[in-house]
This record gives sequence, C-alpha cells and structure tokens, in this order.
Amino acid sequence: MQLRWKASFSATCLHAAACMHEGLPIADTAIATTLEPAIKALLRELNACSLPVDETLPLLVSLAAEYENNRQLVEIVATRTVEANSLGTAAITRLAGCVADLEAALLRESPMLVDELAVRGRPLREQWEARGPGLMRQVAMLTEESLLVPSGEIVLVSPIVGGHGRAHLRNNRVTFEAVLANPHAVLPETLRLGWLLAQLNFDLPCYSDSIAGPRLPLIAKLASVPLILAAAETVELAELSTATLSESLACWYLPTDLAAPLQQWWGTYTTGKTRWTVALAALDAMLDSQEHCNP
Repeated sequence: MQLRWKASFSATCLHAAACMHEGLPIADTAIATTLEPAIKALLRELNACSLPVDETLPLLVSLAAEYENNRQLVEIVATRTVEANSLGTAAITRLAGCVADLEAALLRESPMLVDELAVRGRPLREQWEARGPGLMRQVAMLTEESLLVPSGEIVLVSPIVGGHGRAHLRNNRVTFEAVLANPHAVLPETLRLGWLLAQLNFDLPCYSDSIAGPRLPLIAKLASVPLILAAAETVELAELSTATLSESLACWYLPTDLAAPLQQWWGTYTTGKTRWTVALAALDAMLDSQEHCNP
C-alpha cells in the first residue's frame, strides 16, 4: 500500500464543520468558537440550496485537499449530490463564499496551521512506517488481498475532537486528526489509522453489491473494528476482546452495544470457511435485525 501524506488547511475547516454538525465532543474549543459563526452560515446555505447536509459535508471534507479553488470544490461536490447543473451560479458563488469565510476565520486564529500539522504528522508517520505495513499485511491475510487499496492518501487535519478520522471510500483518502500523543493508551493512533485504511476498498462491487448503499459506510466501519484488532494482536499493538471491542467502538464513535454481537460475528467468520463477502452480508443482516441501520 503506497501512502501519500499531506496537511490541509481547507480540510481542517470543513472537518471542524462536520464534527460540530455531528455533535461530536470538541477538544479544541478555541478553534470551534472561532469557526462557529462561519460554520452556521455554511450549514444555512447548504439547507437553502436543498443540499443534504449529512451527505454534502463529508464530501466537502474529502475533496477539500484536492481542490484549492473553493468554487471548483463546490461545483464538484454539488454534481455528486444533486443533478448536474441544478444549482445556479448564484448559489454556487454563495456556497464558495461560505467556505472562504470559514477559511478566513481559521486563518486569523491559526495562520501557521499547515506548518504545525506537518510537524505533528512527522511522529505519526514514523509510528505508521514502523508498525503499519505489518498491520495491513495481517488485515489482508485475515480477509483477502483485494480488500487493501494499492494506494491511498492521508490528509492531516487539526485535532478538533482530539483524536478522530474519516475514511472516504470513493476517493481512497483518509482524513486524520494529527494528535501529539495517543489519546487512548490501549488504542494507539496507528491502530485508528489502520482501521480507516482498511475501509477504503469496501466500495468495490464484490463487497458493496450485497449491501444497501446508505449502509455501506457503517458496515465498513463496524466490520473493520474486530478485523483491525485481530490484526493488531500479531504486531503487538492491541488485543481482540469484548473489552477492547467496546472501547474501540466508543473511541471511534460507533454503537457500543454492538461489542458482543461483533465479537460473535467475528468468531463465526474466523472459525468457519466463510468468504469475506458472505461475512459482510451476514453482518448487514445482523445490523438490520438490531435496528442499527443508519451510517
């Protein structure tokens, strides 16, 4: 797996907007307070344009590091969430302006942010290079080689939540908060990064065809938790148990009541000869029965 690392000012802004919209606990209250008016303005404009906020914000986060021009960013995102050309020029201009206002607010608060992220990212990258490749080899051995993307991108953002990340399956990209120390002793950030990277190929037809589209992100997140913990045992990063499963779900903002069912699901997968695609369909059915259907 070839990985590219970069720090992104714009992605930090939009990641902060997504975190606040999702109601996640905010660790960097200074940045949150500074950005709150501009974030509220962006959310109002998204609603005014009839763009689905829960779908549009993650797309903005995912593509922010790819497009420096805010107007182009908004145009690309709009075409992926609504019918092409359904947004008028004025609406695109207003949305691009909201993103620019968000960036201006953060620039006033943290003018050296990208340089700071580069410094923060250095130890994260060193830790990954020491243990990450072995971790991902185990992921492939526990499932199949095709689950791992051949290449991906890690976009470093400010630790708004104090240890968080997003897997963007359509872009083979991970947004990753650059924390200075592991916020959870038994779950090092290398493990969180491996968990996110393990999700990136879940949108391949061989995995996604049997799962309803809106549920795919949740299935990818949940299936990858016992998977990455089992892989971590081999490289001595963590252990797989009901306790660590429960803690991982809590730390990675997933339903904690699924720890025991997930361990049972994983046990069934590893003790039989079930193919990974079949196991994913079984997990999807399990979630459906337990009413954990929304990503």
